[in-house]
Amino acid sequence: MRQMLCAWKTHIFFTQSVKQRGPEMTTLFAKQITAASSICKQSTDAYLGWMIKREFKALHSLFSNISRIRRDVGDADVPIHVPRATFVKTLQKESNRDVMKEKIGIIYARMEKHLSEAGGLLPVAWKALVKVLYEWFGRWEKLSTQCYKFGLEPSAVDVVRIAKAAGGSATRAAREKGPSNTVNIKNKSGRDRGRGGAEC
Repeated sequence: MRQMLCAWKTHIFFTQSVKQRGPEMTTLFAKQITAASSICKQSTDAYLGWMIKREFKALHSLFSNISRIRRDVGDADVPIHVPRATFVKTLQKESNRDVMKEKIGIIYARMEKHLSEAGGLLPVAWKALVKVLYEWFGRWEKLSTQCYKFGLEPSAVDVVRIAKAAGGSATRAAREKGPSNTVNIKNKSGRDRGRGGAEC
């Protein structure tokens, strides 16, 4: 995960640095920027997927299993392999509104440790994560409805609202705390590595 995160930071920093130098430099390094953007997207998707799987491990395991069974036997027979009572019990434990707020808050706190808000990475990453959360919970919501006629609560739309609120609250708190004079990215030990977005 650390190598993936380092690559992501490096490519974002490179792209931003070139674009800040004006349109001529952007044109000159167009191919490099395109390649960096592609690698950046792959790293971003992998990082965000890892963050969600880590915090929503039970839900990811449940719906991955359901999706696999559904491909093999069809919607109607899924409850034979994963009983409705087991399915609902897992959702009530892992996907109620309070738990969802707590887990999303933990994801934000973990991402805050990995990234520097002053460097502009945290807001970008959180916006991308909110989008991925909507996509994942949207798929899970569809599976739940198709296989069990059971609606997720909170819904995918509600999850987005919770995530946006978590990011907004943290951003407001950071602004009230005051601006940072340096762009810091933390190393594994938690110590700041100083100015420079490409440091890992």
